[in-house]
Amino acid sequence: MTALMKIDQDSLPDRLVTGLSKIGLAMKSRAWRRKGRQGIGPLQIQVLTFLRSRPNHSATVSTIARELSVKLPTASEVIRTLEHKRLVRRRRREIDNRVVTVHLTSLGAKAGHVENRWPEILASATESLSVQEQVALLTALVKLIRGLQLQGEIPVARMCVSCEHFRPHAYAGSDQPHHCAFYNAAFGDQAFRLDCPEYVEAPAEDSGNKNADSHNAASTVQGLTVG
Repeated sequence: MTALMKIDQDSLPDRLVTGLSKIGLAMKSRAWRRKGRQGIGPLQIQVLTFLRSRPNHSATVSTIARELSVKLPTASEVIRTLEHKRLVRRRRREIDNRVVTVHLTSLGAKAGHVENRWPEILASATESLSVQEQVALLTALVKLIRGLQLQGEIPVARMCVSCEHFRPHAYAGSDQPHHCAFYNAAFGDQAFRLDCPEYVEAPAEDSGNKNADSHNAASTVQGLTVG
């Protein structure tokens, strides 16, 4: 049996997993190398990056823990470390002092931007793809992420396909087939969002609504086409 024949025996899903694993390994290795030089660990960078993406650059400790898929004590420890470095500050809410909100400082915003260069690096790499390939990749990523969410492997992301405002395939035959009820606008697959500030999680069941199928995240994802 030749080496090529052996390679061909690997299933396509296996090859995709191998490719994704290589990207993940590269990201992890780079993050740990930067930690050695800058003193900011990968999880700390994730917290800073997440806060930068939030309205007012703030979030509760429980929200941070949920978004990063870590336990509350772990999130609290990371936040204390960042506060010691003056990258974040904690405040108790006036209306309920049991709730602690974490705010990004100006120093933390700069540190998070400098440390988390992967978005820029990956963006540069994806620019080599054609527009059609980029749209296909985005659609595939949406389906993959949602599948992992439905399995309980990762937290719910603020994506179009699981949002209350999303109406898939509302305009059949159009290059902008989907509808966003929040913006009251049509859009195509190339405009899918993975982290929308206007996101509202759709109910699992909505039998009283004529658009119930639109609110069923699982069927919505299966209805998307790649390419």
